[in-house]
Amino acid sequence: MIRLRHLLLAASLVACGGGGSSKGDTYTRATDVQGKCCEHLAGEGRTQCLQQVVRVEDPGVAKTSINQQTYACVVDHFTCDPASGKPTQQSAQAQLECIQELETREVSR
Repeated sequence: MIRLRHLLLAASLVACGGGGSSKGDTYTRATDVQGKCCEHLAGEGRTQCLQQVVRVEDPGVAKTSINQQTYACVVDHFTCDPASGKPTQQSAQAQLECIQELETREVSR
């Protein structure tokens, strides 16, 4: 659970960055895959799950390279836990490691 919080924090912190991805609009794909996972839930749990999907309100910011790369980590490593509507622990860890790798590359530039 702590790792999931770190992932969400990392994704929201990266939401202010800039840079390119050749995988199409990974932001849209990532929010879609997370939303579909929430659809396994019912009632208030589903509503809360959907509200917790990290979204970028400015389309220009969502399209920046660093955000596209960050959301590619989500798309590439997301495995849904239908009981919780969240990524599995292993999936969240893989997403976090991918994002940290991106951050390491940015810092070393």
